[in-house]
Amino acid sequence: MRVLRRFLAAAPLLAAAACLAGAARAQADWLAKPYAEWSKAEAERVLESPPWAVRQTVKIRYEAQARRVAGAGSTAAGVVVFGSEPELVRPGGAVGGGAEAPVDFVFTLRMRSAPAVRKAVARLAQLEAERLKGKERAALEARAKGLAECPACTDNYVLTLSSKSEQVPGADAVYTIYKGARLDDIKRYIFIANERGERRPLVHFVPPKAPGDEATFFFPRLDERGNPLLTPESRELIFNVTNNEVNAVTNFRVDVSTLVRGGVVEF
Repeated sequence: MRVLRRFLAAAPLLAAAACLAGAARAQADWLAKPYAEWSKAEAERVLESPPWAVRQTVKIRYEAQARRVAGAGSTAAGVVVFGSEPELVRPGGAVGGGAEAPVDFVFTLRMRSAPAVRKAVARLAQLEAERLKGKERAALEARAKGLAECPACTDNYVLTLSSKSEQVPGADAVYTIYKGARLDDIKRYIFIANERGERRPLVHFVPPKAPGDEATFFFPRLDERGNPLLTPESRELIFNVTNNEVNAVTNFRVDVSTLVRGGVVEF
């Protein structure tokens, strides 16, 4: 009877484990397909799911005064930074008062140079191209091929960052902070590192062009001796985006083991 009770008690856990294992096998099955055969839902799942998308929620408090940070303007909808606290600026330039409640912003970090992410972005471009004709279709198909191959990813780890708030639709912290950012300014404090403290500096940056766009960051894969920052034995990837002067975005920590496939770090 005791054995039966123990089995019954463990049954929900065993069922949950079986479901997770089944989901992992199902994901592996469609990831193994040529990406040109992925459905739109499968491509979007890569872009929105771990380990290729990591999310953090940050509360940002309103303030009464605004100033420019890293070239960011103070009249667009989104977040600008004042001292150590960001400030919400409404469309049209109206500024929220300091007494308003903090706003939840969800920041999404994507492993843009991961093969699965590159293929997902390319597949969505392919699906869009299928709706076009002639030169427009050919141009988008060529762009999709370039997105999948990503020549810059050969020598660089590439990460993208985006943000949104359900509380205040239209507000975009990443766009407002980084839209006018200069590489020389932000490379002082933006870098990636592993758990051993080894770092890679920011060497290229593409700012978001409109609210909802991602900011894109490039870091060299190899050090001066030709060693990669991440190996299958690495435990953690740290993406440092916190400025000592401001603290609008929380740093990210990624479990490297989740990125290892077939003994290779797929990032």
